[in-house]
Amino acid sequence: MLTISAGHYGKGTGASGYMNEGEETALLVQELGKKLQQKGVKVNVIIDKQSKNQQQNLTYLVKQHNASQRELDVSIHFNSAPTQQKDGIGTEVLYVNPAISTFAQKMSTEIAKAGKFKNRGAKQRKDLAFLNGTTKKAILIEVCFVNSEQDVKLYRANKDQIIEAIAETLKSYFPNTTPPTPAPPVKPAPTPALDSQAITSKALQQKVEAIFNDKVAVRAQLKQGAQMGVFQPLWLEKFDAGTLMLYDYIALTTLQYQKNNSNM
Repeated sequence: MLTISAGHYGKGTGASGYMNEGEETALLVQELGKKLQQKGVKVNVIIDKQSKNQQQNLTYLVKQHNASQRELDVSIHFNSAPTQQKDGIGTEVLYVNPAISTFAQKMSTEIAKAGKFKNRGAKQRKDLAFLNGTTKKAILIEVCFVNSEQDVKLYRANKDQIIEAIAETLKSYFPNTTPPTPAPPVKPAPTPALDSQAITSKALQQKVEAIFNDKVAVRAQLKQGAQMGVFQPLWLEKFDAGTLMLYDYIALTTLQYQKNNSNM
C-alpha cells in the first residue's frame, strides 16, 4: 500500500506559468489514484482542500501521510524555472533517503520516456519538509516545468502515457500486486468526425480552422464572452486545458454573435 498526495492546496497555489501547479497536481493525483486501483495497488489519495497558506499545507500533508497505512509516500508536483522559456527543461524525482535513490531514478526515467521530456534524473534533497517529515521511504515527483512552453505541450499531449508510466512504476515497487478481475470491455462511443455533415465546404472548413488555431485571439474572444455572461467561464477553462473542440467554439461564437446583435 502507498499514499500519494497533490502538492500545494488547489487552484492558484504553487508554481504558475503555462499551467497552474496546484490545480494540475490535484487533477493528476485523482487520475493516478484510479489508475493504481485498476492495477490492483492499494492506495490512499490525499488532496488538501483546507489549508490557507504554505505552512499549513506542508503540515497537513505530512500529518495525513504519517497517519495512513502505507509502505511508500509519494508527492506529485510540477517544477518552475526562474523565468518562462520555450525550450523543454524536463522531469526529475527528489528523495532524501539513499535507500530509495535507485527507485527514484527509475521513476524519472519512465516519466521522461512517456512524456518525451528531458530526464533530469533522481536528486537527493535534504531541505524539503515533505521528504524530511514523512516516516516512510518517500519520493517527490517533479513531473515537468510549468513555465517551459515545450514541457507543458508535451505534458498535455502525453498525459495519459505519463499517468500510466507513474502507475506502472509504482506498481513495480510492490511485486506481489495482483490486478483485479477486469470488467467486460465497454465499446467507446464514436468520435464525431469533422466532415461534410458539419461543414459542406472544404474551403470554409479550412477558414474556420485557421481562425480557431489563432489561440491568442480565440482566448480573448472567449474571455470577453464569459465576462459578458454569454456563456459560463468553464468554456474558457476547457480552452486553457486544451479540451475545447472546434464545434464547441463555433457554437460559442454563434451565442456571442446573437448577444451582440440583441444589444444593438
